[in-house]
Amino acid sequence: MQDITLGTLSLNVLFLGGFIGGCLVLIKYTKSAFAKVITKPITDLLQNNKKELDEKITNLQSDLNNKINTLGADQCKNYIVRFLSDVENGEKLSEVEIERAYDAYEKYTNLYHGNSYIHSRWNKVMGNKK
Repeated sequence: MQDITLGTLSLNVLFLGGFIGGCLVLIKYTKSAFAKVITKPITDLLQNNKKELDEKITNLQSDLNNKINTLGADQCKNYIVRFLSDVENGEKLSEVEIERAYDAYEKYTNLYHGNSYIHSRWNKVMGNKK
């Protein structure tokens, strides 16, 4: 221990600091290269797949909404046609059935924007009943 001088001690400390610094730079470079070579392509692939899946989900939602609207409009038409047939045949209808028919007709015309033979038939049959 007697041969250790301030010069050798400072040289050893500088060497140790340089070695640790070099190791840290090497680790950082390796991490950066790993991110560029391995992680980035995987991330890009996942993002592209996510975009494709989002588009497919949006298309499926749109198709489903269209089918639901078509089904709703068809149900309204069926109910209205059945109701108008009962009215024409002189069936006794309760007040609730009549209110339900008016609700269905309003929904058909306002929500589904239906304006077809249902509309003209409704005006003809219900116009005679007022």
